[in-house]
Amino acid sequence: MPNKQLLYLALIILMAALIWFLSSDSKSTISLENNFAISDTASVSKIFIADRNGTTITLNRNEKNWVVNNKYEVRKDAINTILTTINQIRIQKQVSKNAFDNVIKNLATTGVKIEIYTNQDTPNKTYTIGSSTSNHLGSYMFLAGSETPFIVHIPSFNGFLSPRYGIQGNKISEKSWRTTNIFNLKTEKISRVIVNHIQEPEKSFTLTTASMTLLNNLGNEVSFNQENALQFLNAFKLLNCESFKDKKERKESATLLHELIVNNDTLRTYTIGNVKLVKDKEDNFTVKRMHATLNNGELMLIQDYVFNKVLITIDQLQ
Repeated sequence: MPNKQLLYLALIILMAALIWFLSSDSKSTISLENNFAISDTASVSKIFIADRNGTTITLNRNEKNWVVNNKYEVRKDAINTILTTINQIRIQKQVSKNAFDNVIKNLATTGVKIEIYTNQDTPNKTYTIGSSTSNHLGSYMFLAGSETPFIVHIPSFNGFLSPRYGIQGNKISEKSWRTTNIFNLKTEKISRVIVNHIQEPEKSFTLTTASMTLLNNLGNEVSFNQENALQFLNAFKLLNCESFKDKKERKESATLLHELIVNNDTLRTYTIGNVKLVKDKEDNFTVKRMHATLNNGELMLIQDYVFNKVLITIDQLQ
């Protein structure tokens, strides 16, 4: 009898050890072989993003900043968010057997591909981001080379991950990455400013900084307050648009409101449709907006609150 008890006890211990070993090996596989994170984001030199619609985004690091598709400077908040994300993401758990087929189908049809490069020709990490989980606290992701998709999250972060990669729905856009900065000029870099109020020309003026002279709309020199002029010139630091729009959104009925010439750049503002300032209520206050173009380029949406500091009248300088 004692021998049988010893045998049973040995079998129990052996089974427990086997279960622990398999469990430990599984966790090791998840944490090591299927690790999505990049520990040293300072080594990341390029990020490639592609959706199923054929749109691709390439973010390249240069000596000063990041550039999207070799054309535009990347928004600092956007690049900081994605670098933080690729550093902090962790596997929460494997996708269950019951959900496996649906998750794989979703990843294959609507997933967005991510490639992360660290100063080499081949990507350090390649994975696909799919939809969020039902509780929106994680995202389905598949790491190249793994055998199963995972639910991935950022510990202590409540939300799914795709927007942190610039993904809206299952689509990506170059416009969501590029900086919204229009003017970022120090006072000493400004040689002249012309503000034309198209509908009220008597409010227009030209300010020349070399001689610090102010001309009215008739070209006559007038006196002005030096402090007001310096405050006006200082307002050209970090002037941003709200977003970039399709040119088709500018209606034929839109009216030209202002022409702002700073050195050799010309900003023109327009009504949105036939309304001078479109008002939207956001967080209990009213936001007034206009359309604008810089050097007849892309259509932008700008806020009156931001640009009323530079779209001033001649009276405000006197």
